[in-house]
Amino acid sequence: MPLLPVDADEGFPQSFRLRFGPHVYRVGLYVNADERTVAQGGVLDLLGTGPFLVVVVDREDPDGIVPLVRRKAVRELPCPAGRLRLVFREALVHVRNLNGAGSHGSRVVVEVSA
Repeated sequence: MPLLPVDADEGFPQSFRLRFGPHVYRVGLYVNADERTVAQGGVLDLLGTGPFLVVVVDREDPDGIVPLVRRKAVRELPCPAGRLRLVFREALVHVRNLNGAGSHGSRVVVEVSA
């Protein structure tokens, strides 16, 4: 199954365009974590309890942008977004990758299918 082209080293929030089938989608990912959690440092498991990853998907249409989904990512639970289906397998983000780029051991794996 193909993966979303997430580059965790580029940091979060991040967004990118994805051509899948006949459509182009805009995918955005951001982290929701409180200041205390961030201050503790380290790697955050965003598919566990506590801080979490939010996914936003819009479709680009000739008439404009069509919002499809904005929701919390849940491990292994399919996330429908129009004709896309996203499955979050792993979302480990180091606090240094929150609003910052660099190789700090962050890894986000999301499968995409029709």
